[in-house]
Amino acid sequence: MSSSKFEEVVNKIISDSPPGELREIYDDLIKITSESSKNTILDAIENYNVQNCIPIDVDGNSIIISKYNKEGSKFFDPVHSVIFSVDHLGHRGLDIEPYEFTHPKLDKEQLKRLHDQLREYLAQNFPGDVSFAVYPVPEEPSKISIIIVSTKYNPNNFWNGHWKSSYIYDLDTKELTGHISTQVHYYEDGDVSFQSGKAIGQNNVVDVVSTIRDVETSFENELDFSFSDLNEKQFKTLRRRLPVTRSKINWGKAIGSYRLGKNAAEGK
Repeated sequence: MSSSKFEEVVNKIISDSPPGELREIYDDLIKITSESSKNTILDAIENYNVQNCIPIDVDGNSIIISKYNKEGSKFFDPVHSVIFSVDHLGHRGLDIEPYEFTHPKLDKEQLKRLHDQLREYLAQNFPGDVSFAVYPVPEEPSKISIIIVSTKYNPNNFWNGHWKSSYIYDLDTKELTGHISTQVHYYEDGDVSFQSGKAIGQNNVVDVVSTIRDVETSFENELDFSFSDLNEKQFKTLRRRLPVTRSKINWGKAIGSYRLGKNAAEGK
């Protein structure tokens, strides 16, 4: 396999990784490919962390890394006034240095006020570990990015979950756009992954945090309805298609005698 093809495969595996399970996937990839592939795998993990806005522990503070607060090979945080390198596998900040935040339309007091409002909202509405950030959008001085990440990992019970909502707010036009995404992985005696998302677009937004609260509450209600529909309708319909013998299917023998796929397609 060529090096470019190998990098493509590694990036695909890492990008599809379930939340909270990167360490296990890294260890498995090292076993399969050997230590010589370590840098390629770590580069893919860095891309994964940035794209998914993974929180990093920086001197006890949970700081989200993203494309918005990346400066060269380092990342900065305006509220804590630090710039740092990242151990992308260990999710730790390294080489931490002071950083002075400046923005043409958002001073540090306004930034702190927005942070306080977001912290109050998240404390009331999110279980598990939650982190948030407000970063400038590079080369677009009228816009700021607002990122919320909530994780709940429960490997002892074989499930992990990840919530990410990312918004762009235009300070001039008062337009709020963004996307909410969720992913849950359940892997006890099987492998089930649930993913859902929703695009957001709101005009004339004056109170940013209240608008975020409204759209995220609406999305949560839609998820509740979807789960109820799955349980009450879709899963029951699926069960009608399944064999009623209560015996496991032997995939290695006489698979042609099982007519599940054909019967389901014919509506029998």
